[in-house]
Amino acid sequence: MKTLPLIQLIVALLFVSLIGACSDDARVTLHEPHVYKGNVDAHQYNLLSQEKRLQQRTLLAFTDR
Repeated sequence: MKTLPLIQLIVALLFVSLIGACSDDARVTLHEPHVYKGNVDAHQYNLLSQEKRLQQRTLLAFTDR
């Protein structure tokens, strides 16, 4: 009759693991369509200067055509 305590232990562990999996953890990111919730883009503020540099490079490369 040693199997009964073993079965009770397994059932208790399963119950505890199922209850633990159903928590509202604040570290979880809930995704919504068309909403970016990632890190802030570090290059977002350099877009104007990057565009100017790209226009200059384009003029240098394609003025001979």
